[in-house]
Amino acid sequence: MSQAGEPTQTPRHAPRTTRSAQTRERIIAAATVVFARSGFHGAKVADIAEQAGIAYGLVYHYFHNKEDILAAIFTERWAQYVTYLHEVGGMDIGFREQMRRLVHFWVEVYRREPDLMTVMINEVTRSYEFLESHDIGTVMVAFEAIEQIIRTARDRGEVAAGVDPQLASYVVFGAAEMVLTGYVMGTLRRDEPSAFAGDESQMLEVLLDGLAPRSLT
Repeated sequence: MSQAGEPTQTPRHAPRTTRSAQTRERIIAAATVVFARSGFHGAKVADIAEQAGIAYGLVYHYFHNKEDILAAIFTERWAQYVTYLHEVGGMDIGFREQMRRLVHFWVEVYRREPDLMTVMINEVTRSYEFLESHDIGTVMVAFEAIEQIIRTARDRGEVAAGVDPQLASYVVFGAAEMVLTGYVMGTLRRDEPSAFAGDESQMLEVLLDGLAPRSLT
């Protein structure tokens, strides 16, 4: 990662073979575990090499430093995330089903890859240092994708006409981020699949129907 205002460095060597691509992925996967366990600032390149089962110097064949590795985790994983948001936005399904799929996706990513979500929450989305040295537009594309989903649903009459899609995208994204933060911090403890499924149902209900009690008539 570069200093504030400077462009982020590109990787030392782009993978040219299947083997080198696999090694690079092993480094990224290992760094994700180490960053989640020790925190970005507490992690050492030697720890990443040990976790990956490779020589210390080989890490520097692919990355300049651990900042470069964190940037790769963000760039590649975030791109996959945004791609899914656009896929859901392009599906010929109703707004409630689109939101259900998004909520399920967010919770499922944590369930399947808790270390990745820990890094994304602690070292990326909540890190002023990281965001200051990266193009904020890269982060905002996720908000824009959700905003478009809401705007299209409003135009179809599935969302109230007075809803501001941009503001609503912040509400949706913020709610999801805070629930995931609860998982990461351990303040929302969930051990069973049924508990996560219950969270998905309640998140969807709150986002779409609000907190007011339902009428019995």
